[in-house]
Amino acid sequence: MAKKKQTMEELLAEAVVPEEEQPYEVPENWVWVKMGKALKINPKKPKLELPDEELSSFLPMGQVDPNLGIVKELELKPFLKVKKGYTYFEENDVLFAKITPCMENGNTVIARNLKHKFGFGSTEFYVVRTSGHLDEKYVYYTFRSEVFRKKAKAYMTGAVGQQRVPKTYLENSSFPLPPLNEQKRIADKVERLLNKIDEAKQLIDEAKESFELRRAAILDKAFRGELTREWREQNTSQQMPSKNTGPYELPNGWNWVKLDDLGKLERGKSKHRPRNDPKLFGGDYPFIQTGDIAKSDDYVRRYSQTLSEFGYEQSRLFSKGTVCITIAANIADTAILDFPCCFPDSVVGFTPNEHIVSSEYIHFFINTVKNELEHYAPATAQKNINLKILKEILVPVPIKEEQDCLMLRIDKLLNKERGAKSVLSRQINIETVKQSILSKAFKGELGTNDPLEENAIELLKEVLETK
Repeated sequence: MAKKKQTMEELLAEAVVPEEEQPYEVPENWVWVKMGKALKINPKKPKLELPDEELSSFLPMGQVDPNLGIVKELELKPFLKVKKGYTYFEENDVLFAKITPCMENGNTVIARNLKHKFGFGSTEFYVVRTSGHLDEKYVYYTFRSEVFRKKAKAYMTGAVGQQRVPKTYLENSSFPLPPLNEQKRIADKVERLLNKIDEAKQLIDEAKESFELRRAAILDKAFRGELTREWREQNTSQQMPSKNTGPYELPNGWNWVKLDDLGKLERGKSKHRPRNDPKLFGGDYPFIQTGDIAKSDDYVRRYSQTLSEFGYEQSRLFSKGTVCITIAANIADTAILDFPCCFPDSVVGFTPNEHIVSSEYIHFFINTVKNELEHYAPATAQKNINLKILKEILVPVPIKEEQDCLMLRIDKLLNKERGAKSVLSRQINIETVKQSILSKAFKGELGTNDPLEENAIELLKEVLETK
């Protein structure tokens, strides 16, 4: 017996979300609808007439850029190899990743520029088709919104690491449907705004990178005597010609001195094996490793590990002011201890002769020769240099009075750079701004809605008539 055809009233009753279930209020000419009624989710594959050797578009999950929501590169594969066992989609379909973590990361794209206007891809995509009744970019941004993805995550099922969003979740989810022209205006405006945000983010990233370049330039000038030229001009009586040669010519009053002659170099200690034995940790003695030094901003001011009495007995405690120099994994990262601390033998501690140089002076100078020291490290699985290489480093050293003046100028210039960098670091979270735009878009708050346009319920009727 043939199934009775539903009336439009019955179809609308199934498709429209009751007012009491609507998440929020939308403009009067919009309507809340269930996705499964307004969109085709995983539509059937038609019979395809294509020679087996003909190339077809192919999209593996790895070719989706989750941050930008675009296809990085569409692959081509013989039709024979993809016509079975993969997800079929057509031009302008929205592809939504259903598996964790791709779904949460935002692996959603619009299928465009497909050879033969269709393609195949990962079986972890849901295919969402608008059939021309809805704007695919509007639908795409719906699936890209964090609100939608967070709700979808709560409904995932399956084993850990293999969790997926059920198809029934998509079918029963609701979304606000504006008139078609308003969908297009929203999608265009969202696209323009998000592009501007991405451009701003690129400029901020470039500015952050330039901080490191400016810091390097400041230190390079400092250790060539350029920052204290004026001081030398005012204190000519204290200057003697440089006596020895080194990597570059030094101003009067400066000399090249081996690092080993400027203080004491000692490796950290970590005799016990295995290094991660739990009985080494959990006591009262601060303990840092190479990663802590790499993350420090000139000074080591915090620690996340401590050594037990047992751990301390096989290690050693270095005093506050020690310059920590990494010699394994990360080569020549340096930072100055702000508290007494232990570290392993992958770190060397330098204690300066304070009558000649300060900890800060050596710390900043090694920053300028980090790249050269990395070249001494053999290209093995884990890079490392030995204590002998550090001892032979030639350090340009002025008299103490000029050195004190130099450190004040370095401190002043770097503080200015740190201040500017701090301002950029406090910039508004880019992703938060993007999600705010999408949130406003789906509430009709982008200023694009025309209340005189035909109500979206008429568009919904067209969709339901063709399904």
